[in-house]
Amino acid sequence: MMGDEVGDSAQSQVHMSADDLNDGFILDKEDKKTLSYQDGKWNIGEESEEDKDDDEEGGESDEEQESEAEEDGGDEEEEEGGEDEEEEEEQEDGSEEEEEEDGHSDLDSEPESEDGERRQEDEETSAKPSLSKEELKAQQEAAKAELPYTFTAPESYSDLKDLLHGHTPDNQRIIVARTQKCNHPSLAAGNKLKLQVQHGGGYIFKLFGFLLEYIGELAARSPPELATIDRLIPEIYTLCQMFPEAACKAMQTVLGDAGHSVEEVLEVKGHVAFPTLDMLIYLKVTALLFPTSDFRHPVTTPAQLYISQALTKCPVRSLQDVTSGLALCCLALEYVSFSKRFMPELINFLAGALHLAVQDKTSLGYTVVPPFRPSGKCCDLLVLSDSESCRSWSKKSLPLSATQHLDLRNDLDRDHHRLACLSTCLDLVKRCCLLYKDLISFTCVFQPIRTLLSKHLPAQTLPELLQELHSEILESISSAPVTHARLVLDKKKPIPLKLLTPKIVEVLDYGKKRGSTREEREKERLKHKYKKEFKGALREIRKDSRFLAREKLTEVMNRDAERKRKVKELFGSLATQEGEWKALKRRKRK
Repeated sequence: MMGDEVGDSAQSQVHMSADDLNDGFILDKEDKKTLSYQDGKWNIGEESEEDKDDDEEGGESDEEQESEAEEDGGDEEEEEGGEDEEEEEEQEDGSEEEEEEDGHSDLDSEPESEDGERRQEDEETSAKPSLSKEELKAQQEAAKAELPYTFTAPESYSDLKDLLHGHTPDNQRIIVARTQKCNHPSLAAGNKLKLQVQHGGGYIFKLFGFLLEYIGELAARSPPELATIDRLIPEIYTLCQMFPEAACKAMQTVLGDAGHSVEEVLEVKGHVAFPTLDMLIYLKVTALLFPTSDFRHPVTTPAQLYISQALTKCPVRSLQDVTSGLALCCLALEYVSFSKRFMPELINFLAGALHLAVQDKTSLGYTVVPPFRPSGKCCDLLVLSDSESCRSWSKKSLPLSATQHLDLRNDLDRDHHRLACLSTCLDLVKRCCLLYKDLISFTCVFQPIRTLLSKHLPAQTLPELLQELHSEILESISSAPVTHARLVLDKKKPIPLKLLTPKIVEVLDYGKKRGSTREEREKERLKHKYKKEFKGALREIRKDSRFLAREKLTEVMNRDAERKRKVKELFGSLATQEGEWKALKRRKRK
């Protein structure tokens, strides 16, 4: 009350836990410290000397590591490894001390774990400045090169080109796949409108059309980027499965425009060049996206007609044309491989391609079908300039880029390309033989090719690999059965005529029927009377018509006779006058 100071003997306040039951139970030894706050800090007692020693050692090790990093800037990986080992040792020591002191207490482990996290952050911050500028630039470039996970749907073809420009083929595939997944119609209601555009009476899938146009541009480049096209094909197939009707319309538009352009050129010039590489890619994509074995399909059927028209109307004038034609033959064979549909344009073009390799064209035992000619200009395109070039030739597949540009510098390169074309042609003929071997007309269809190979293109003038194909083709054609069954009508049981049960009416008096009712007899009588009156009326009408015709004829004849009489009278009077006038004239002369 008087403001006296309280001494040390004053009783201090005893802390009581909230969990204390106040039952008088006292632990013999207080081995766990109570958690409390004092001056805004945890009052958990002073840290043990061992913990302090560990902290000092950790600080010293950090200082040593920093000094070593400054001295040795190039050995950063080793320092990081040493720091990791020291951190593991400190964590192990700290865990052992915690187990000994507080018996795995959750409350005591939390601050220590936080201290460990702080130490790790300090070490990371101290290790960051040790990176060199080159590594920082490399990390930044790697971060920039990493693709984002979300893309907006392109609104135009230029947007798609900007989106894919400067990326590798694999990254372009990933971009298209992520664009498709981010804008999938199942994710939001407006995504379907983003991916489609109204055209005519329906909708067209914009991204599918843009990708088709992009593939055509890649194929038209020099050199063509076929690897990128190969990577994008699976994504185009996925889009086709999502919107089959829109994909069908887009492909129909491409094929329709190509067909109309061919028809226009044919009307003007009478001939047309072979399809370019982008059109060949479109035909290949059509075979991959849509079924080719259907009897009639809205996409593959026009594609087959386009291939047939190109094989028939495009003249072969160079080795590049031969390569393009063989590429079309490969596509045609792919289209009919499942259905085994017979395509005569394919067989005719292969036979004409083999005819280009024949040297002596004087006496032919087969017929050459347009666009090929039996002889003349551009008929020796596959004839070798030097027979020794067969020895240095090795079998290789024809590249698709050869349909766009051929780089043949000397005669040896040209001969090697001729042999590659001939190898592809023989391989296609062999596959056609296996495909059409079940046809009844197989022997007749392949008879020109058999004659050409056996008489005009002997195997001795070809390399060994082509000799094997030559012999296999002749063997497959000759092994086919030649005899045909005669045409016989099907044995069917004749259809019997309908047999009706006759109605028998008993006739007692000739000309009169019995067994009929009175009404029937009256009806028959009236019918007979009607027929009789009708015949009489017709007879009278005929008589009246004949009478009228006679009267009219008589009247006409009388008028004609009267006119003739009057004409004669006029002629007589005129003759009398003329005679009198002549007599008067003679008198005057005398």
